[in-house]
Amino acid sequence: MQADETNTSEVSVARNRKRFLLVVFYVAVTMIWVAPAAQRTLSTGSNSPLEWVDDRFEPRRDYDEFCDDFGASDTVVISWPGCTIDDASLDAFVHSLRDASAFQTDGQPLFHQVLSGREMMLEMTSPPLQLSRQQAVHRLSKSLIGPDGATTCVVIGFAEQALQERSRLVPLIQASALKNCGVQPDDQHLAGPIMDGYEVDRATTNTIQMMGPLSSCLVFLICFLCLDSLGATLLVFGVSLLCQVITLAMVDLTAGTMTALMAVLAPLIQVLAIAGGIHFINYYLDAIRTGDSPSKAVSHAFSVAWLPCSLSSLTTAIGLGSLAVSGLVAVRQFGGYSAFGVIITVIALLTFLPGSLLIKPIRQPRSNSRFVPTRLWGRYADAIERHAAFISLFAFLLMVGMGIGITQLNASVRIETLFSPDSRLVSDYRWIEANVGALVPIEVVVSFTPEDANDPSQTLDRLTEIKTHLEAIPQVESVISAITFSPSRTASAEIPIDWQTDLNNDQLRLELVRGIASEQNLCRTEENGVTRWRTTAYVSALGGNDYLQIINRVEAALAETGRGQLKISGLMPLVHGIQQRLMNDLFESFLLAFGLIAMVMIVIQAGVIPGLLSMVPNVFPALTLFGLLGWLGHPLDVGSIMTASVAMGIAVDDTLHYLTFYQRGIDSGASRQQAVRLAYQHCGPAMIQTTVICGGGLSIFIFSDFVPTSGFAWMSVVLLSAALIGDLLILPAMLLSPLGRFSTSRKLEQETLDTKHTNAR
Repeated sequence: MQADETNTSEVSVARNRKRFLLVVFYVAVTMIWVAPAAQRTLSTGSNSPLEWVDDRFEPRRDYDEFCDDFGASDTVVISWPGCTIDDASLDAFVHSLRDASAFQTDGQPLFHQVLSGREMMLEMTSPPLQLSRQQAVHRLSKSLIGPDGATTCVVIGFAEQALQERSRLVPLIQASALKNCGVQPDDQHLAGPIMDGYEVDRATTNTIQMMGPLSSCLVFLICFLCLDSLGATLLVFGVSLLCQVITLAMVDLTAGTMTALMAVLAPLIQVLAIAGGIHFINYYLDAIRTGDSPSKAVSHAFSVAWLPCSLSSLTTAIGLGSLAVSGLVAVRQFGGYSAFGVIITVIALLTFLPGSLLIKPIRQPRSNSRFVPTRLWGRYADAIERHAAFISLFAFLLMVGMGIGITQLNASVRIETLFSPDSRLVSDYRWIEANVGALVPIEVVVSFTPEDANDPSQTLDRLTEIKTHLEAIPQVESVISAITFSPSRTASAEIPIDWQTDLNNDQLRLELVRGIASEQNLCRTEENGVTRWRTTAYVSALGGNDYLQIINRVEAALAETGRGQLKISGLMPLVHGIQQRLMNDLFESFLLAFGLIAMVMIVIQAGVIPGLLSMVPNVFPALTLFGLLGWLGHPLDVGSIMTASVAMGIAVDDTLHYLTFYQRGIDSGASRQQAVRLAYQHCGPAMIQTTVICGGGLSIFIFSDFVPTSGFAWMSVVLLSAALIGDLLILPAMLLSPLGRFSTSRKLEQETLDTKHTNAR
């Protein structure tokens, strides 16, 4: 009889080996298409924060409408020491940017506007305006000409078709400045939205090409140290690479874009895959140590691991997928593709690990160590039991105290939250703003109907009034409008006598202003006769300017003006809208993840109270860290925002493994104290190992030049470490405190007590 069972088992194992080899064959064939798709994904895409939102985002629609009327604000501002309005070489540089074939495609210029302070000053001091040099410099001060009255810049407006060529065009612009003005690239200072995207492109490429491989090497090393088996390490690491390739391929196959935020997608999938693999291998080695044959050990590991691994992948996917509610395309993509990658991970782990171990079992490690000796887990559990109530109470009070700080959080996508203060880009911003002028525009567009245009005097007065009100706002450093290029109504010695009579006529004066303003993209007349006039106020990109406060002041100032329909647009409202959306994303995605994961935990724990209690160690990290940042007034970047729901989804992984073994202990008749020890012994080592691996793999990215990537990395490491504290300290304390009575039925608890009394007698 036993021989028959043995033969049946061997036949079953043989069939499973054949099935697995067929799966390997199918996967190998699909790699013909999957691998190239993954490689194509690694080319960077839309990496400017302004490109992280689509036309479903209302501020983006307003901005696009403004760009349709007046041209995009995607510009490069370039200057250098010695770039002055008296430098004639600037003329050759400007003409090169306008006319050189390198800056054209099919005969069409790639820049919709190129202007310099020198050119504008010369135009304003020539007929018909013929202002004095002093007047012209004063009107252009802190916009195109610096406060010293001499330093100037060149502003290059990129056409839509040029935006995807910035990696080619920016070096060509620098080369043209070198050729025509003799300025070395290291002495040039470049800023503006195009440079933001260009530098993010470079940082993303560096993250993928340099830090990605370093992260993989570190993960491999830590995995080997944890498993103490080269065969097991190669197996788990190989499966993680497969998961990475499939996930990256899906981005390309679904027409996604590799944004800067997606640079950590592959490493994240890798560490999650290895974390799950560590649990499976540990279960397998446990069975080997007890004397099971390799095939039985595989069967044991699969039966033990499939449920917690599946459930933890589900909750992790929920945490990541909750980012799909974001109003930012880049965040939505990261959440969707990473959730897909997690599902692929659990399928791959539960397929390739048992299949590979059936084909070629791994040797038992030379060391019989369980990372932390079993007796130490027992002592640790005893210490937790003695202070269970205090630990639980302290944890709740800490979460409440820190959680209040969340109300003080604020988000930012400004340049300081994208790059470090000592980066080249921030230094260039600082130099240009100090020597030329502020760089962040807020646009005010006033529209006049044909009826309004019947009174040119009121139109000119209205434009003057808007400019005056904007200049009165403390944060506004300069204002450019059609009035900037308007001749004075009063006679001037600089204006020829034959012009003065005409310029006293407001109708002729308005037509003159309209012509100059149209050339500078400051005025546009539509087919229905409506005329739109643009006024641009500039504020600093650096420092502590509150964009919402500035926008409110602009709105209040404009409310005091008269006729014409007003609309605020430009980069500042868009950036502010993105920042507000980020804060909404933080709370919406976190609440969605919490709600969905809590529902899963309630079902698993078979009760509302036990399910909600099991969520405590998973919200503990986010509440404490984000609350602390709120109290400290630390602004959140887009990478930091993503970590809240992501970390909660990952943290549930260890919680589920721990509770699975705790519940099995309770179901087998053990007391809560015994069940806690059992869970420690089975899950404690793997929980520490997976946290070290996940944290170690992501820690490399703390050194990224791109602050959101760095922020995602360091906050993930801190949150994962806090989650380990929650699972190894707070969760057991709650289970051993009076709250733990909710984790098991009263009937089962009473049966356990009766058994103890019987044994005592």
